[in-house]
Amino acid sequence: MGREEPARYNMFRMLHIGEETLKEWDEELLDALFATLWTVPNRIWVPHENILKIIQLNHCDTPVYLSRLLDEMKKMEHLDHHNLTLILENMAGRTEPMKDGGVYTICKYSGLAERMNTITERLIATCTARCDVDERFETAVRSYRKAYEKWGGSGR
Repeated sequence: MGREEPARYNMFRMLHIGEETLKEWDEELLDALFATLWTVPNRIWVPHENILKIIQLNHCDTPVYLSRLLDEMKKMEHLDHHNLTLILENMAGRTEPMKDGGVYTICKYSGLAERMNTITERLIATCTARCDVDERFETAVRSYRKAYEKWGGSGR
């Protein structure tokens, strides 16, 4: 909000909303997103991305919700390569510093980096074995692995 609508963001900040209220709001949003995550399976990457964005605000019980997200990702092996590509892009991040992705968030705010990598590498292997993957998928895999190396491997 600060970047897209600075005037609106300043008005929001002037409300001085407490951390407990922000936590309550974000956790309500997250619970709603998790409840509808599988509603439109061919667009699951959208709520996945929204869940990550809310968790990245760091107002919720971050490790709990990250673990919950990984639990859901374990169930994604059946997804088509297009959805998995977008999930990998969500995880890697879409900007060069790679701080907007799930990898950074999981590595920085939880002890779940190895679990995340095991789940994600299994998704990659499953998709590669059963799908004709394209260049975008391969680029997403490289980006995910680069982010993991940066934030979860030696780059911590």
